[in-house]
Amino acid sequence: MRIRTATEADLRAVHQLLEEASLPTEGLEEQFGPGYAVALEGDRIVGAAGIERYGRSGLLRSVVTAPEARGRGIAEALTRNRLDWAATEGLDTVYLLTTTAPGYFPRLGFEPMDRTEVPAEVQASREFSRICPASAVAMRRPAGT
Repeated sequence: MRIRTATEADLRAVHQLLEEASLPTEGLEEQFGPGYAVALEGDRIVGAAGIERYGRSGLLRSVVTAPEARGRGIAEALTRNRLDWAATEGLDTVYLLTTTAPGYFPRLGFEPMDRTEVPAEVQASREFSRICPASAVAMRRPAGT
């Protein structure tokens, strides 16, 4: 398995992975590019993760692994890759919302927080304002630590 920065040609495959995992695809096209990474086995994309930029903050979204590739650390490797990318891009903090994995992300340094404490520009993102339900757990982590 190897990880590389996503390209426009990867968008369709990432979209399909998200749909198969019942994860949101709305707004993916708007920020798809260097903030996203894909995991490959051979020439097949088996995972993806992205960070959308909002000022000096990042929003981790679209962390997904193909069903047949789960349980091998791909999501963790992708998340760590994107956190490193966020640090090199000068982002201070990375936020996320999750309805399905609030127990997973603390091992990667994320901590739960009150959704109202998230910076306004991140709260205005599609993910926060329209896509994820109010019941989703908000979490944060300093970039690059």
